[in-house]
Amino acid sequence: MIGFGAIGQVVADGIIAGRAGNARLVAVLEQFAQEYRAAGHQLACDPTITFTEDAARFNAAQFDLAVEVAGQEALKCHALEVVQRGRDILVASIGAFTDEVFFDRLLESAAEHGARVLLTSGALPAVDWMSAAALAGEGTVSITQSKPVESWRGTPAAKMVDLDGLRAATCFFESSAREAASRFPKSSNITAMLALSTVGFDETKVRLVADPTRVEMHTLIEFHSRAGSLRVEWQGVPLARNPSTSADVPLTVIKGIRNLCSTVHYGL
Repeated sequence: MIGFGAIGQVVADGIIAGRAGNARLVAVLEQFAQEYRAAGHQLACDPTITFTEDAARFNAAQFDLAVEVAGQEALKCHALEVVQRGRDILVASIGAFTDEVFFDRLLESAAEHGARVLLTSGALPAVDWMSAAALAGEGTVSITQSKPVESWRGTPAAKMVDLDGLRAATCFFESSAREAASRFPKSSNITAMLALSTVGFDETKVRLVADPTRVEMHTLIEFHSRAGSLRVEWQGVPLARNPSTSADVPLTVIKGIRNLCSTVHYGL
């Protein structure tokens, strides 16, 4: 696993608890590995797990699948080495693929070495239906993400709107999925997944809203194609360890790992 932050810790706990099927955690690449060991973190001190900040030592471990939960920069740093060794990689930081040069290079390298690049659905529901319906052509899609003020702190939103002064829901960003995913890497990977699975980065329309009246995340997607239309609206709970991410994100990673370990895949 690449990354052991808020998402990675939930995923690791799920693997160890058996919620990811027959998967076994054998190695973790984490830039703050030394700090975790110094603090006596149980997993960081487990002698059966390679818990390290050293990419070479991580890649020397024996594993079939790397799970990236560390952010876009970490993905760009380490993904190529993984696939060049013929290993699959399950990606959470899908916003990194707004960099088409990097995305194309990763896919080409994966194809050359017999590896796969697998994208988690993250906080995006109905992705299987929309991806299929988009094949019919003439698709349009938009997404509006409304989050509590606290979820936008530490992001570019803090420079775009007075978060402390808000009294009502305020849209502070409206543009394409390409710009949303690249400018808000910790908050908008969902828009990248939506774009890649439907009509593309430049055609997917995104609105981001800060709402001081909310304690939950609220997302609305509207999709239309010749195969049908869909309007889906849901509320997500912020992840306790990282309020800019919804709590369902690590669960979709765990589900993805379980599918890859299972005889049957749900929602393929």
